[in-house]
Amino acid sequence: MVSLERGAGASVSVFERAEALLEHLAQHRVDVVVAAGELADNACPALLRQIQLRHPQVIRVVVTDRDASEVFRRVPYAHQFFERSAPASALGRAVAQCMDVKSLLGRTELRALVSSSNALPAAPKLYAQLIDLLADPRCSMLKVVSVIERDVGMSTRLMQLVSSAFFGLSTQITSLGACVGYLGLEAIRSLVLSAEISQLYPGSVPGLSAERIHARALATSRLARRLASNVADEGHAFIAGLLHGVGQLVLASRAPQKLTEALELGAARGLSQADAEQEVIGATSAHVGAYLLALWGQPLGVVRAIAYQDLPEICDGSSIGLATIVYLGKRLSQNSDVVLGPPSTAVDALNEPFLARVGALESLPRFRDVARRLVP
Repeated sequence: MVSLERGAGASVSVFERAEALLEHLAQHRVDVVVAAGELADNACPALLRQIQLRHPQVIRVVVTDRDASEVFRRVPYAHQFFERSAPASALGRAVAQCMDVKSLLGRTELRALVSSSNALPAAPKLYAQLIDLLADPRCSMLKVVSVIERDVGMSTRLMQLVSSAFFGLSTQITSLGACVGYLGLEAIRSLVLSAEISQLYPGSVPGLSAERIHARALATSRLARRLASNVADEGHAFIAGLLHGVGQLVLASRAPQKLTEALELGAARGLSQADAEQEVIGATSAHVGAYLLALWGQPLGVVRAIAYQDLPEICDGSSIGLATIVYLGKRLSQNSDVVLGPPSTAVDALNEPFLARVGALESLPRFRDVARRLVP
């Protein structure tokens, strides 16, 4: 096992015994643990589970030569998976991205909250529907994709697996269709039936449901893909739109009281959801989701677009980029007639000065028409 610490400079420590590593973690601040032990004797899964329980803020990576679906099933405590044959540079880049995105969540307790479990809510009806489809040996892959893309939890987990560099792909897979096609229906069936996608429901947050979040995510992703035509990567736009609400699911499952308080504060004082979350929780749900997706190896462009879905001006200075696409897709899918205004006015208004600066105002009437056609 290897631990990476960041102080005045990065340092690396190597441990042969799990006990020695756990003792080290108890006394030192460690950012990443890379476990390269065998899975057969359960020592590696047990170690990562202990790290998750005791030090959930630590990024957990597995290096193995086992079959991907077996690793995914046996080690649900890891954020990323790599084959032993993967180049060291790929592992280094992935770890560096995870450590860089830590700045989104400055507080250790927030990083621990995000990293304490890899599970995301799955919409019950869609989950059952997918299992029924996969039980039929004649089921169409297109049908499987159509179900998976309607569920943000399933989409995230499958994209995590393919983006984790476990497969060592030379080109990145950026669409669910390609993801399902590459994994194959057998692998999909194995992942679903192994219950890696846990059913956690944010039922304790008044006015919020997994189904509603999933419906908004799908609407945003479809619209974002259309809006991205000729200005941004359409595959990345679809994935960013589909996953933009992951942070809200995480908070609803793991900090429901805080999220409820933030929603109530926003309603009482007329604050945007992001401002209310920042005041109550110390971070926005967008940052929470972006941090988790960075841990899971999503492309940096997608991570940044999700992180700044409410403040795209931080990412996109002078032209329409992925953050702007998600920003517009999210708002227009909720209300195609949303008004324009300066950022300090109504919380739902589109930021007119910013859209003018990036050249989006001229296209806005067309964007509204697309939203009306795509979103019921």
